[in-house]
Amino acid sequence: MSTPRAIVLSRPLTGLATVRALHRAGIAAQALVFSDRDLVRHTRMADLVDVPVQARGGDALIEFLLQWPRCAADERPVLIPVCDEHALLLSRHAQRLSAHFRLWTTSHDELLRIISKNSLGTIASALDLPVVPGIAEPTPEQLEQWSAGHAGPYLLKPFYVGAPGNNVHDKNRQFETRDELLDHVRSKGARAAIVQRMLRGGDGYIFDCYGLCDASGRVVQMATHRRWRQNKPDCGTTSFGEIPAGLPADQDDTLLAQTRTLLGGLHYHGIFGIEWLLDRETGRFCLIDFNARPFSSIGHLVDCGLNLPALAFRELTGELPSDLEPQPRLRRLLWVDFYRDLQTFRALRGAHKLRFLDWFASTLRCRSWAYWNWRDPMPALVRTGKLLRHLAELFFFNGNRQHDRHDCRSTSQDATF
Repeated sequence: MSTPRAIVLSRPLTGLATVRALHRAGIAAQALVFSDRDLVRHTRMADLVDVPVQARGGDALIEFLLQWPRCAADERPVLIPVCDEHALLLSRHAQRLSAHFRLWTTSHDELLRIISKNSLGTIASALDLPVVPGIAEPTPEQLEQWSAGHAGPYLLKPFYVGAPGNNVHDKNRQFETRDELLDHVRSKGARAAIVQRMLRGGDGYIFDCYGLCDASGRVVQMATHRRWRQNKPDCGTTSFGEIPAGLPADQDDTLLAQTRTLLGGLHYHGIFGIEWLLDRETGRFCLIDFNARPFSSIGHLVDCGLNLPALAFRELTGELPSDLEPQPRLRRLLWVDFYRDLQTFRALRGAHKLRFLDWFASTLRCRSWAYWNWRDPMPALVRTGKLLRHLAELFFFNGNRQHDRHDCRSTSQDATF
């Protein structure tokens, strides 16, 4: 029997981190590329397959996969999605795909129930787990009544990225006041979206539990992560984080116990990243989100000593070791997505929350990076080139603007004289 390959349905930055993780474990990987801007195009750690434009979504992508050339009839490559859209698509067509590929077995209905923020909150509440107060798909009248008892600021979120009918284009859209929120919902609606209170948490108080569940739902291994900075600040994707989270022992135990309680109430198979907010007023960990797939910090986790893509591959191929510790001892490392964190810094500096020297010193402490890899430097070099071009354009624009202002002042002085 030939050795199976892994096929990663790539999305920036998670696709790049996932193929690097597989390569690090000696697993041959192919990356399906859906975007010209995906930096996975520049990696040397995977074979690349351009997905035709007409096959980049829906049933057309499934047909593309079913026509996949196989080196041997019994090979059955491992399929790894890295976004909600693809995870849901594969689960919906699992019966057709499973004859040709190995993939996670969570049913489509269960997966939709898990990644949809409205139903996830219902599941958590039934398990007596703390959740952020919220209301799903409210009409303006319902929202007016709910918000009267829940003070702002607020977050408006899609049930999941790509949810049908949703018009919230941001992962999290923030509203400082009740009036702003009500005006938006009256004009745009809140279909396939949930409104939540923005509790006193944010950067430094958002934690993740990362891990893998096998086909029986058992947690294979798990670790914690702290989001020190996010983009957008306080409510976005990690731009500067730490693994392990570094919580006091009692809080760490609580976080892990709540994650196990949640997983025990589900029927989940695959890599997960479960997001919790530590409410500074109550000291409770409130459930925020469930990523039923790899996530942008998965390369950070690999550098610390836990390679979830490799574990997932071995679980699906029946090669998973039986003596794994549920909470392995990991190297403590800081990680930065420098390009995203630069935007975070600019926002925090503008709000007088972070000085340049403090930001710069924190990035120098990092020993894990989103794009840089000594054995695979091209993605980072290409990313750096794009950043330098952007900075040059910004400098040129500002220079021209200052020149125009100088000309205006000179003209004004001449006219007055």
